[in-house]
Amino acid sequence: MLTALRKIHRRIDKVKLIIQKKDKDFYNKYCHLFKQLKEPRQRFIDKINLVLDNGTVKPIKFILVQHNLVLGPGKGALKFIKHVRLPKDAGKMSLQGVRDRVEKLILEEVEASATAMSLHHALYNVKLGGASNAIVLMDIEEIGRKIKIIPIHLTINETARLSREIGNRLVKYRIMGPDGFWPEPDGVTTDEQIINWVEDEALKTLLLKHLLAPKDKKLFDTLSIVRDQIEGKREVGGGDNDAMEILETPYHDAALIWLKEWRAIRRGETAMKELASKRSKVGKHYRQQILRTALKYWIRPSVVKDMIAVKRLLTVTHLPFRDYRPNGQIVVMDTGIAPVIMQKHLSRLNELSGEDVVVVSVLSKRLGGSSPKRIEQLCRIYVEAAYNLGAKVVLFCNTMDANARATLEKEFSIPILGPIMPAVEAMFRLENEKGVAIKNVGLVATKATIESGAYINEIRSQNKEARIFSIAAPLFATMVDMCEFDKSRSHVVSQRDMSIIEANLRPLMEENIDVLILGCTHYGVFEQAIHGIWKSCTGREIRIVDSSRELSSYILAYLRRNKILSLRMEEKGKISYVASEEDATRFERKVLEITGCNVNVVPIDIGEVVGRLSEEDRLFQETVAKESREDISLRAGIIDSNLSAEAKVAIAERLYGVKDKSVNQFNCEILSPELKDEHIKEITGLTTQNEELLNILSHIKNVTSQ
Repeated sequence: MLTALRKIHRRIDKVKLIIQKKDKDFYNKYCHLFKQLKEPRQRFIDKINLVLDNGTVKPIKFILVQHNLVLGPGKGALKFIKHVRLPKDAGKMSLQGVRDRVEKLILEEVEASATAMSLHHALYNVKLGGASNAIVLMDIEEIGRKIKIIPIHLTINETARLSREIGNRLVKYRIMGPDGFWPEPDGVTTDEQIINWVEDEALKTLLLKHLLAPKDKKLFDTLSIVRDQIEGKREVGGGDNDAMEILETPYHDAALIWLKEWRAIRRGETAMKELASKRSKVGKHYRQQILRTALKYWIRPSVVKDMIAVKRLLTVTHLPFRDYRPNGQIVVMDTGIAPVIMQKHLSRLNELSGEDVVVVSVLSKRLGGSSPKRIEQLCRIYVEAAYNLGAKVVLFCNTMDANARATLEKEFSIPILGPIMPAVEAMFRLENEKGVAIKNVGLVATKATIESGAYINEIRSQNKEARIFSIAAPLFATMVDMCEFDKSRSHVVSQRDMSIIEANLRPLMEENIDVLILGCTHYGVFEQAIHGIWKSCTGREIRIVDSSRELSSYILAYLRRNKILSLRMEEKGKISYVASEEDATRFERKVLEITGCNVNVVPIDIGEVVGRLSEEDRLFQETVAKESREDISLRAGIIDSNLSAEAKVAIAERLYGVKDKSVNQFNCEILSPELKDEHIKEITGLTTQNEELLNILSHIKNVTSQ
């Protein structure tokens, strides 16, 4: 038996076959985008712990799917699901197996509804995307050796609390809002009253969390008045009656006039009335279009409607900027202070002065030592956050680029750019300009970037013969984040840092390197220091490619080429800075040191910005944040210790260096400083003076035993 999702996918496949046979030019141009019509823009599953009237807590599943947003923000119905048909083979499955299967079926049902809404809006050219969301109000239990579905019946107060929590979460995760998704009643399981509670809490949250844009000043003023009135009543009444207030909708009622006008546009009522009118020119043109297409392709009108919708979606999706946010921002996502370094490079390009830039320090995490799977999972969260921050393009660091960009650019409609290709292109430009063949390439990068083989593959795509020598620098990024800047905004490289840089790069200096790629956005800070060290140790100059600087030039060319460069001539773009709450103060201080500007760093909980961040993702975020703090502390301990520079580098290599050398190819070699017995003796001899060194030594022993 075909599911609703499979049925709608078959409709899309049928249209694809017809276009392939009868409109080959269109098919050849857009065939690579058909896959996107079957994949939703966003799947979101979360758990709401609903407090019942008797004080107990009931976990409730919340599912949202936004299918396609190229025409506009998502629109779809909110459903309360209390019953589904159990799988035929439920009797042969475990209880958990049945629960998992049912959840998958419900998710597919919601996805089918969202896809149908996308086709519906595209058919009538309504400037909305397709979305759908559902609340699962049922338990699946085993009773008398039979698995049964037990509906969850809520009182009016419980329903109101649940509805309000939906509104709060949708806004908190930046899904719902004036420019985003807004749910509608399905008319069967949910009505206007339920939506009123959702909207009331959403409007209240938009106000309290300062998420309204200046263009919504009228709404902002209205909601501020309501808040003042509520606070006044509480002061006079001397209390807060939650039981009564939970059912009232003061924010919604006060904003109803504004909402009616806005929701009429959001629901597509104006466009639908125009199409339905027999006197309407638009309606007449639409009916003639269906008739002409049916005769041209000799197909039924129902298939014609799907064809019109699919063609419209593919045509818009093909445009360079494929999401509905027309005045998007460049969102720079990186760890520690690296995004500020990137923003400084962008600010030096006059043609980018009109661009809005959001600089996001992603919780000061060290990604370079993480596994590819973990990096991809984190980056998926970051791109979703960038989308919700209004991105028109996202800039990744080298580690993100190497391990996640290729996958995520297939999942998201936002262009994602990284520094690896620009850096390699710059290297070969250097070769052409100087007229000197590059035979030996040096790469200094993070463990994860080197192990990915991304730089090797990119270099090999342009030069099959060059020898490539790679070395990991586990301490460099932490050293940059710890560094100080002088009054001229220049980085102060201490003698300690100079010694570590020299010890780390010595294996590369022993090779006849023609050009050195700084394969981490942090490392450009050390460019001048590396020039000096290289000259001092080898007697030769070294040509250096800074991947961060090359990415800034590349983004300008990309925006210009795709016609999404800001057209502001006189007005400068806005620069916004974002970091986690725990890092905001320190990040603010570093921005001042680097740029000379007093800025307000917005402290965020990434979970409140990311639409797809489910309960599982949030636990994952917390785990990574904890591990990152410990990791950064350990690296800082190595840097600050009284060990020799050689011992520091060798220890860092043992803890954070490249373990998987399978990326080695012909003429490629991964170099690594050796952890010698003398280094262990050195650290052992100092442990009595320093507890941090004891911690470092225990980590070395753990890694060695593994």
